[in-house]
Amino acid sequence: MDGASGSVSGRLGLSDADRRQLLYLDAVRAGLDPGVPPPWRVDWATGTDLDPRLELKLHVGPVTAVAFGVVEQRPWVAVGVEERGSPARLLVGDLLSGQLRELPCDEPVRSLSFATMSADHALVSGHEGGRLRLWGAADGTLRKTWEAGDHDVEKLDVVESGREAWAVTRDANCRVRCFSLPSGEPVEVPGTGHACAMCAGRLSDGRAVVLLGDDGLSLWEIASGRSSSLPVPSECLRLRSVALSRVDGRDCATMMDEAHRIATIDLSAGAQIAPAITAHMAAHPDAVMEIASLRGPHPPLAVMAGRLAVPTRWRVHLWNLGTSQQDVSPIAGTVAGCLVQAVRWQDRDHLVTASPRDGVVALWDLDQPLVRALGHEQRVSRVVVAKPDGIVVSADEGGTIVARHAGDGHVLAQPLATGVESTRALAAWREGDDIIAAQGAGARHASDSNLRRWNLTTGEPYGPPIDAHPNVVHWLSRIALPGGDALVSYGPDGMLKIWRPHDGVLLAETLTNVESKLTGFATGIVEGRPLAVLTSYSQPMAVYTLDDLAAPPTVISTAGDDVALAIAGPHIVAAHSRTAPRTVRVWHLSGQRIGPGIPGDAEITTLAPRTWPAAFIGRADATVSLTDLHTGHDLCPRMLLPTVPSTMTVTADGDLIVGFGSDLARVRPPG
Repeated sequence: MDGASGSVSGRLGLSDADRRQLLYLDAVRAGLDPGVPPPWRVDWATGTDLDPRLELKLHVGPVTAVAFGVVEQRPWVAVGVEERGSPARLLVGDLLSGQLRELPCDEPVRSLSFATMSADHALVSGHEGGRLRLWGAADGTLRKTWEAGDHDVEKLDVVESGREAWAVTRDANCRVRCFSLPSGEPVEVPGTGHACAMCAGRLSDGRAVVLLGDDGLSLWEIASGRSSSLPVPSECLRLRSVALSRVDGRDCATMMDEAHRIATIDLSAGAQIAPAITAHMAAHPDAVMEIASLRGPHPPLAVMAGRLAVPTRWRVHLWNLGTSQQDVSPIAGTVAGCLVQAVRWQDRDHLVTASPRDGVVALWDLDQPLVRALGHEQRVSRVVVAKPDGIVVSADEGGTIVARHAGDGHVLAQPLATGVESTRALAAWREGDDIIAAQGAGARHASDSNLRRWNLTTGEPYGPPIDAHPNVVHWLSRIALPGGDALVSYGPDGMLKIWRPHDGVLLAETLTNVESKLTGFATGIVEGRPLAVLTSYSQPMAVYTLDDLAAPPTVISTAGDDVALAIAGPHIVAAHSRTAPRTVRVWHLSGQRIGPGIPGDAEITTLAPRTWPAAFIGRADATVSLTDLHTGHDLCPRMLLPTVPSTMTVTADGDLIVGFGSDLARVRPPG
């Protein structure tokens, strides 16, 4: 499915090694015979995100715009890609084979749409600064360039009727314009030509129309120039997104207002067809339902076969517009904060998703049956190995905690759905035959000051919740102290606290010198002394001795704005830069820099030390490397995952446990 290239991160398709690694991983996840393993061997992997509704996918890199078309009976995609530090690119090609061509365009692409124009397949691209370009889809030639205003072309729809075709655009200043294709001649837009929301398409009778939404809603018929006002539910605020839809054979308009309330009306009757969808409303979304899209205040809507696709942080939720209910499971996998587009392929309605974070374009057939594997329903946020080594415990954003056998990955107890949103902190251990987990959480929309403990074996709370810190508990670790194992936590009150695990008694605490938001937290044992490293926005890196909190911390002022990731022996492994860090740096506890800075092509998302000086580094291009921190050299070829690694830990024998999407895998590097 992916074209060949030499890039381990899947740019312009995948190399043969990348393709083999992904196919091998997916075979293990599906419980099939993986055949001969590539360099990185997978002992086990979960298959929660293996969705049978996924028909085709393509790894392309951070997406800015996407379009789907049918060229000579084959599915084609056009993709705008923009990687930090690299020129913008416009790619077009066959999704079935994954063979992509790069068009001669280095101007950032903000919108795309295919046009058939009487079987003459073309592509229209909208760019920063208001420029439109018309390309030959098959040969990649630039046919025409014209201006569509002074602002970025954020929305572009091509609508065709008979022998005529039009490109309708909305720019970043909410100005709507229309152009005849292929001449580029402007067509007058009725009214002020200003709308926060725009969607062009055809009604069931073939008429080419444009929906325009702002304080009201109107329908403009392009060929005749007629424009009519449509009713908007009284509770709706200013409209931010609109979509033409067909529900039970009726032409409808689906709209989203600035509070993310979603309503659908029948265009003929003017009546609302079902109750409004309010689960995504900005006043009360939870971590699961909050809309996320690179389109900012204008999130895209896509309707296919009467279902509305709404992208959230890690899912695409699917609503039946006739009932305003979710009658099918959300789409998981490589759809983080994605663009969505309804398309027609082989006489059936499909959905295209394009995720900037995951760098994947995918085609989905929503009519395929789906049975989810036992495990996480949300993105895995934390994974730890419970001591003694042999149990892997993971938590997801929605608060579900799962314990697995480290050897083969099988679930040891029914996944515990705690319902604690925005879970970030996790520690785990064994007490006899029971598996115990400590959990911390909290977010802007749901503060949570509790440190909770759970018996995963019985599914019951392990003692009452502990009111540990104000607002959130995102930093938590289990560490051995001279008097026995303890839980170490840090909170927004600036307090470093030590708790006795079995009864939650506070053993010690100290007020740190951290006066701004904490950026990094790591604990470890160095020469028998338990240590905690803290980094923050405005204070230098500080090292605390946990068995003597009265002692002043060791301050490493030369660490600058580094973010602590881990302690490896007497070394502190950090990411350089608080925002989108790409470089790993290592510091000795004495304050001396160790080895070179280790730069990368993508942001660091997670890191786990192996045996010094080796460490696994996960990055936002979905790669994992095993790197020598002393020399900066990779110790083996990098591994490409289906999506971005979010959390990692290492077993006692050096294998990597990595969380990606809703899944986990135990991976062994070559050599």
